[in-house]
Amino acid sequence: MNNQFFSPQRFWSYFKYDLIQLWRNHMKAAVGIGLAGLIAYIVTVTFNLIFDGTWTGPGVTARFSIFFIAFTVLELYQTRTYGYLTDKKQGSAWLMMPASTFEKWLSMILITIIILPAIFLVVSLLVDGFLSLVDPTVGSSMLASLDHGLQELGGGLVEINNEYSTTWSMGAFIPLLYVSLCVNFLFFLLCGLIFKKNKIVWAFVIIFVISTVLSILSISFDLNVDVADDFATAEQQIRHFLCSSTAILALVAAGLAGGIFYRLKTLKH
Repeated sequence: MNNQFFSPQRFWSYFKYDLIQLWRNHMKAAVGIGLAGLIAYIVTVTFNLIFDGTWTGPGVTARFSIFFIAFTVLELYQTRTYGYLTDKKQGSAWLMMPASTFEKWLSMILITIIILPAIFLVVSLLVDGFLSLVDPTVGSSMLASLDHGLQELGGGLVEINNEYSTTWSMGAFIPLLYVSLCVNFLFFLLCGLIFKKNKIVWAFVIIFVISTVLSILSISFDLNVDVADDFATAEQQIRHFLCSSTAILALVAAGLAGGIFYRLKTLKH
């Protein structure tokens, strides 16, 4: 009975099985989303050859736009990765798998907020780097452009820190960014587990309702914002805002993860 909740060996076996099944069931969609940059490159070159008679690939700005669109599609696709669990046949088979609910939930969370985004980033950046290497018309790669932009931003932060005795660094924004991404992924995953049909539609309905309620609340309350007179005070206020926002989103992510576990625990057909 001591390993009914969690067994490392059993979890590892199920985790590998979960990855294989995810690849088998969603291989085409995963390839399409991950290779969105390559597809956009082929389409752009084809159109330029037809209408201009020149071989010209998409610039870095267009490729960044495609990257963010593809990443948004990946977030929305979380309604389908485990959405089959609401199906009576497949869901019942999943319930019979030799693993505890916690192990299945942990595998699901790791794949959703770590494995899938990491694979997408690696594939997208490798494809983009290869295209920029073999085709000079596309310019620099997204990774090189991002590195250049971060270096310029870092240099600007150093100048601000030296001039106004502040301690800004780019690392201050990373936790908030990642936690917000986790919230998005977990939200659409939970919607995929709750609704049997029209999963994305219901997800957007929920987003609309929450946005409307928050807008009404923000208008109802008189929010007094103190404007700082110096950079040091402004830095403290911004850091407080970042920390508060990160903490709130972390609680939301934890709540979504808890909701996913509760849904798996009570899943019946």
